Amino acid sequence: MPARIDDLLVLNANLNKSDFAKYLRDREAVLPNDFGGLGDGVADDRTAIQACFDRAGADQKFAMIPPGTWNVSGTVTLPGGARGLIMQGTIRYTGTAPTSVLVLGDGGTIRNAEKLYSGLNVLRQTLSDWSSEADIGITVRNVDASQIELRRVEGFTIGMRTLGDGRGVEDSTFTLGRIVNNRIGLDIWCATATAWNTSIRYYGGHFAQATGVNAAQDRFGVRFGNEAGAYSNHNRHVFDAPNFELRQAGSNIAIPFLNQTSGSAIIARNMRMEACSPLAARHTAGAQDCEYDIAWTNTYLVGIDYTSTANRCGNAVINRHRAPASRFQRFLAGVPNTRAAAFRQSATEVGVEGLITIATSTTTATFMADFCFNGLTDLTPTDRAVTLAANRGLGWMLDTTQAKEFALAHWLTSGASGGRLFVRVFDGAGNVREDIAGDVLASITTMQWNGPAKGWNAGAPMDDANFNRRQTIRVGPSVAYAQVGVIGFDGPVDLQSLRLYGLPEAAPAVLNGTPLLTGALFGSGRREFAAEVSWDLPSLAPGATALIDVTVNGARAGDLAQASLVSSTRFIELDAAVWSNNTVRAMARNISAATFDLAAATLSVGVVKRRVP
Repeated sequence: MPARIDDLLVLNANLNKSDFAKYLRDREAVLPNDFGGLGDGVADDRTAIQACFDRAGADQKFAMIPPGTWNVSGTVTLPGGARGLIMQGTIRYTGTAPTSVLVLGDGGTIRNAEKLYSGLNVLRQTLSDWSSEADIGITVRNVDASQIELRRVEGFTIGMRTLGDGRGVEDSTFTLGRIVNNRIGLDIWCATATAWNTSIRYYGGHFAQATGVNAAQDRFGVRFGNEAGAYSNHNRHVFDAPNFELRQAGSNIAIPFLNQTSGSAIIARNMRMEACSPLAARHTAGAQDCEYDIAWTNTYLVGIDYTSTANRCGNAVINRHRAPASRFQRFLAGVPNTRAAAFRQSATEVGVEGLITIATSTTTATFMADFCFNGLTDLTPTDRAVTLAANRGLGWMLDTTQAKEFALAHWLTSGASGGRLFVRVFDGAGNVREDIAGDVLASITTMQWNGPAKGWNAGAPMDDANFNRRQTIRVGPSVAYAQVGVIGFDGPVDLQSLRLYGLPEAAPAVLNGTPLLTGALFGSGRREFAAEVSWDLPSLAPGATALIDVTVNGARAGDLAQASLVSSTRFIELDAAVWSNNTVRAMARNISAATFDLAAATLSVGVVKRRVP
């Protein structure tokens, strides 16, 4: 029979204390049975387990929990000196006070390296009400280059927490089993500014909730977080094939990933989502470069929830379920060379076909059409680009009622750095939205409100050296239209090309050139303007002429003009010219030898802006 501390009987042989100590030292693993533990599901084995753990730490051995149910009324801690823990049985917490039941490794600045924690299995006898985050099943502290296998953790506010305390959690592998009935299944946490939690691999994991468990409360599979002022750059956490069955019902929120940090590269591959909210993740701060790959879900249009406190975007959901082609971006619009598309808007103004000209000077405008210029001064064509002054830009007007996230790529002459993102946002009636939190986010810069221009510009110029040339932007749920482009801001920039991409789930309308944007400024990247009127010509003798002035908003002196008449005779010669701003004069001449009087017919007048030579 096993040794008992009360009578020092080991394998039916009486031993003195020295012999017993030698017996424990020579064993590869220390058991709680050696210290009077029973594992019968009735007795409180906390003291025996803690004595076992302390001995394993002192002798640098494995601790082992044999088969059985081992009740504990409080925390048990395995010191960092132990080589690891092998669990065949279950630790059951019988208390009610919030506590971390099983703590693995030393805290502070101690590095717990090359550990093996296998078969971890901890449950709560009484299901937690999730009111306290001090209620934790397992805490793994400061592990490095270690292997952790979790079989089950059940019934806590937080199932398992990996804790960077005075130093970090890093370069370790977690194999995850059942993580059930916890408000937060896996909590990836940092407690201090000198801690970190990075470079971890996770395999599997069944994050689940039973029906009726704290049904009114929100629940999350994995959380990334930190104490106030602690390390928040959690990065390179890779999850393979996790399964989330979080029992979303009624008003509760059930989201696989909650990211409260400003970290990056949280990668989840081949996720399964059942009974979850249609959200792969919720981001509340500056997390970016995260990818959530959905293999299967019973919801639709799964996305990311950016709360009002989020200050970065640049993350992606890859919806494979019923939409494998959605792994690819959708090209929305582009001008491969601005110089080749440049035209003369007027004698002093230049525009670029297909692009709205943007002004960032002080404005009193409120309606979106009044922010869209066809061309302006301070756009200067060069031999290969168009130079934008600091307060000028080029871009698009987009319908963002469904599509919310876009990537903008630009190129300056010789690959120079510079230019800033610029975004104006509008409501469903086309009225500008001014300085509303959450309306505009960018991936690698903070968008700053520009009050005089009534728009948002990036906090820094786009520059490969600062890793921010490639930018993603995201607009908020109440934004119906957005003007998106690049401006000079810091000084003139020689813009050669501009392209816009979106996510594949939607094909948002690019509104440049549409009548919707034909306000007082008459145009939004258009070279061609047209008008139609009914013209009842007077009786014309041979060689006689008739004149009519037609309003063509956007026409300027020097524009090329032409006219056509839907007529039953071919003996009408038509000529047209821009007579004054917004007015084209058409002339009809009778080139036949007879007098005729035609019925009213449709006169079409067209104006084309001149290319810049």
